Amino acid sequence: MLDVLLADDDPDVRASVGAALRSAGHRVMEASDGLDAVAMLSSHIFDLAVCDVRMPKLDGNTLLRRIRRESPKTSVVMMTSFATVADVVGSLHDGAVNYLAKPFDVDEFMDTIVEPLAERRSISKRFEAARAEFVGRSSGATIVAKSPAMSSLSGRITMLASSDAPVLVSGAKGVGKELVARAIHALGPRREGPLVVIEAAALPEMMEASVQQELSLPRCRDAWFRAASEGTLIIDGIDRLPLRAQGELLRVIDDPVARARRGPSWEPRGVRILSLSRGGLTEKVASGEFLDSLYYRVNAIHIHVPALDERELDLLPLAAELLRELTPPNISPPGISADAWSALSRHTFEGNVRELRWVLEGALVRSDGKEIAVSHLPPHIVAERT
Repeated sequence: MLDVLLADDDPDVRASVGAALRSAGHRVMEASDGLDAVAMLSSHIFDLAVCDVRMPKLDGNTLLRRIRRESPKTSVVMMTSFATVADVVGSLHDGAVNYLAKPFDVDEFMDTIVEPLAERRSISKRFEAARAEFVGRSSGATIVAKSPAMSSLSGRITMLASSDAPVLVSGAKGVGKELVARAIHALGPRREGPLVVIEAAALPEMMEASVQQELSLPRCRDAWFRAASEGTLIIDGIDRLPLRAQGELLRVIDDPVARARRGPSWEPRGVRILSLSRGGLTEKVASGEFLDSLYYRVNAIHIHVPALDERELDLLPLAAELLRELTPPNISPPGISADAWSALSRHTFEGNVRELRWVLEGALVRSDGKEIAVSHLPPHIVAERT
């Protein structure tokens, strides 16, 4: 819905154009001359101004320049029965978005000018609302949850955060599994303790180093694990951990000190383990590629993070949050044009949130901090629009 200023001294034009705008659900204020329009402009913010060029008391071109100066976000469309090329060029130069020669087809005016503008303004307002929602939040544990799937997941995160049970977080690459694990840590009683993130691929080497240290410094045994004591250990890519290293990890997890979860006063002890996996662990257990005993240790609770294509309602607020994170401090993040948003919403993000971040980071550089247009997006995303 648009707020529209309709300025024309012809009551018939105001009646026909005003009726079409109102029937489409837009709010309309009518002015019969330029000074009436100026008075309305001083007390209202309009999305669109439709102005006749020749009006008593104040002509349309003067009104156009005043609108551009006092309300730069208002789109202005000029109307006249006496259009010349010079008039059209002059109005467009002064900031009008379009120029209509009377008489014109009101239905065509609504279809080609008003409705596209309404769509762009709707996207812009939704984007600004989404961006405002995340201002001041810490990006360390922010979960965007507008879609039903993510709202449900967010509720589960809050519920199990107070537990010490091991959690297996599964999902495709780039969906934000680590972010979910960080949120669990940040919302739980261990949030004041250390948060250690390790790649499962690095575990064999770390375990070997612990064995070497144990020969001369027994207290350093499993130092990589004990660094998370009284806090949380996130193991990223546990589904890719070699079988031999799985046995060593199981031994460390079964250490009595590690398994002592809470002290006498219920303070955190030991280590809480949150494991990240792209999935397929049950199949690996069945085929003997993953130890069932380890699987049950790390999978007391299982939560799955849906792919970005399964959470369409999260795309816009995610974009707003990512742009806020990517924009330098004390600088307002840019918006996204309607055409650029249309291209993004049609794209299948196989890389999920990680790919969206990469796309926006590149677009932000190419736009030089200004509104992101379709020309700032990667060519393969632009090509998908046609």
